[in-house]
Amino acid sequence: MSALLETHQHNNYSQCLPHCEPVAGNILEKTLGTVKMWKARSRQRKQLALLDDRLLEDIGLTKADVKREIAKPFWR
Repeated sequence: MSALLETHQHNNYSQCLPHCEPVAGNILEKTLGTVKMWKARSRQRKQLALLDDRLLEDIGLTKADVKREIAKPFWR
């Protein structure tokens, strides 16, 4: 814990930079991953809404199941 505190107590940003970049990179990677997941989820729900009754039956879903799924916000 003290090592973590030490890295953020530098007076000069350039001294902190080597320690801060990995953290910022991880945050950016996680954020981009989340946005990609949201886009994929949205795309999948749009495709699901296009399936006819026969295809839904093949995958074990009903129109009511689809209606519930596509009503969800993209982040859920």
